[in-house]
Amino acid sequence: MAVNTVPRLLISLEELHAAKPEARALITYLTEKLKLKVGMITGDNKHQALKVAAHLNIPIEYVTYRAYPNEKKKVVMKYQG
Repeated sequence: MAVNTVPRLLISLEELHAAKPEARALITYLTEKLKLKVGMITGDNKHQALKVAAHLNIPIEYVTYRAYPNEKKKVVMKYQG
């Protein structure tokens, strides 16, 4: 999907607070090969969110935690501009 000609991709990780093994490789590909910024939005607490983000090599500044569905939408909309 593209917004204002900027590629956007949302990936949902909903498996017991754990990322599938291939998720790390995918994020590495997106950031290193395609030069995309990858972020994470989760309803989890800060500790769990940062643990998963570290495992996936997602920078802390691109992590939003304790976000409810309406808040998640606001974060996505913020990065569309």
